[in-house]
Amino acid sequence: MHNTIQDNAAGVILLSLIAVFIGFFLPEEVKAQEEEREAVVWNVSFEGNENYSNMVLKEIIATESPNFLRKLFGRTGSYIFNETEIRRDRIRIIRYYERRGYQNVEVDYEIIDRKKEWQKEVLFHISEGEPVRIRSSEIIIEADEPTTDEIRQSREFERAEERNEYQTGRRYETLRRADVEGRFLSVFQELGFAWPEVVVEAEVDSISNRADIIIRATPNSRTYFSDIEIEGDISVPERILLRETEIKEGDRYSRSKLQDAQRQVFNHHLYRFATITIPEQPQDSTLNLLLRVREHPKRSVQAMIGFGREELLRGQVSWQNRNISGTGHRFGVSARASFIEQRLSTDYLLPYVFNTRSSNVTSAFGQHKLEPSYELFQAGFNNSLIYQFDRTKTASASYEFSINEELSRNTDAALPDTVLNYNVSSLSLSGYYSEGLSREPRGWVIQPFIEISGTFSESTYTFQKALLDIRRYTQISNSLTLATRVNTGVIFYQDDDQLPSNIRFFTGGTNSVRGWNRQELGPSRPRFNDSGEFDTYVPVGGRSMFTFNIELRQQLRGIIPNLGLAAFLDGGQVWDDPGSMDNRPVQYGAGGGIRYQSPIGPIRVDVGYKLNPTDEDLNIYEGEDFGSAWSRIGIHFSIGQAF
Repeated sequence: MHNTIQDNAAGVILLSLIAVFIGFFLPEEVKAQEEEREAVVWNVSFEGNENYSNMVLKEIIATESPNFLRKLFGRTGSYIFNETEIRRDRIRIIRYYERRGYQNVEVDYEIIDRKKEWQKEVLFHISEGEPVRIRSSEIIIEADEPTTDEIRQSREFERAEERNEYQTGRRYETLRRADVEGRFLSVFQELGFAWPEVVVEAEVDSISNRADIIIRATPNSRTYFSDIEIEGDISVPERILLRETEIKEGDRYSRSKLQDAQRQVFNHHLYRFATITIPEQPQDSTLNLLLRVREHPKRSVQAMIGFGREELLRGQVSWQNRNISGTGHRFGVSARASFIEQRLSTDYLLPYVFNTRSSNVTSAFGQHKLEPSYELFQAGFNNSLIYQFDRTKTASASYEFSINEELSRNTDAALPDTVLNYNVSSLSLSGYYSEGLSREPRGWVIQPFIEISGTFSESTYTFQKALLDIRRYTQISNSLTLATRVNTGVIFYQDDDQLPSNIRFFTGGTNSVRGWNRQELGPSRPRFNDSGEFDTYVPVGGRSMFTFNIELRQQLRGIIPNLGLAAFLDGGQVWDDPGSMDNRPVQYGAGGGIRYQSPIGPIRVDVGYKLNPTDEDLNIYEGEDFGSAWSRIGIHFSIGQAF
């Protein structure tokens, strides 16, 4: 015990001597720099903020503090302490609360010195007080009784009332005034009034913290479309351009109709710029419009090149004439090639069939495909009628006829012949629904597909194919997205002989179940070399298929711009027919990857690991291992997200 006390005392004395030594012998310039160092904001915190979090309040002030890594590596030069700016921040916080109904808010700040004098902590003290509540709210429509009744009974007005931020019992937030006025202005404009007036009148009792609100609306006269003036050089008759707007003289004005007209003109392949505006004019019952357009060049050539793990090098060249004989029809020729597929095609687009939302594309094509289990030569034509119901929903009906020559790349596989010639004549129906309208997908995306072959007796095989692709994109935070997909399909076929490979389902690969190479997940057969020795397995496909993908996508905007990470779990299987699903379990691949957002799209590298591979997946034949450590791993490189 005595020795322990002596040891502790000796340790204290030794540390004291070291401290004294450092104090005396530390270079004077280092100590001077430490003393004269410019003050830095080391931390920013808030006290008393019950209704708005620290994160929210930090976004509205200018004073910032460095994160942990910047503190650790001394990268704090951008966080210089400035008390003048802190005083401005105090005013910013007060204004923020006042605009949100807290008229009696009080804000003060305190500067706290940390262990080192140059490290400053800023603490804002907030007393929110009682907010101003809306005691009464009334909407007054200044119009004749029939017009007032019509407006109040409309669904648009009822919806605006339900979403009105100035309802009785709510906080009176002055920053919502513009939103409330804009919401009711939009209602009147949608109901045919081009020149409405909406004013919010508020009487605030500062003693009782209560407000009485009147929303006073004057619709003025109902308006009808009249003339449309066109500005810009156009290469088609004016009637063709005006037809795209779907606006006729005498139609009742509505805001959405005007927006749809601009969108339809802009969506036309001939125009690269289109706006429809309301010029200065008397505010009466007629409305003149100004349509400004700018056309794409009549003829253009486009070339693209890309790289991927499966196709390796791929490229495409296309030529287009956007205005055949001054009708606005488009004719194009394109050629694309990779190490998997080469295709040459022509297409003719009629942009207007029944109305501006309908179009028709007729194409002729020839292609060569080199897949793991077969080689295909194909020529044919396709005619598709496309109808866009609105911005979120599109449907199409297509008829395709093709002549096919399919060569088996597996002489031991049970195909009808080594070389198989057949025709396909099929009618297809497909749909597309996308809930999100932003560049990045959001919400639900649903794509159903049905193909009926042999209806007109020109097809060698009579079958029915159904596919359903459902995707969901959930925004967890500003930088984190959960993307999920389910893709399933089935082929109904009554005959005993096997369908050609080009018709059957295959899965696995960069945009499917990662960990497996292209089309290699599912039933397969051994392939042998010329000496009769085992070479590898080749997939044979099937008549039913199921896959799913779950992927977390994390953007690293705050650390490395344009870079992101992903973690995924994929799964799926292909079965010989719908009745054999019990014979093959679903197989899974998991892994992660990086994403770089380039001007041409996200460049993606993924590494997938097979969780439950079969002997065929690992290249094991009759107990002998012909594979390697890489047989369980798939490396995928491509441009664009997996889904």
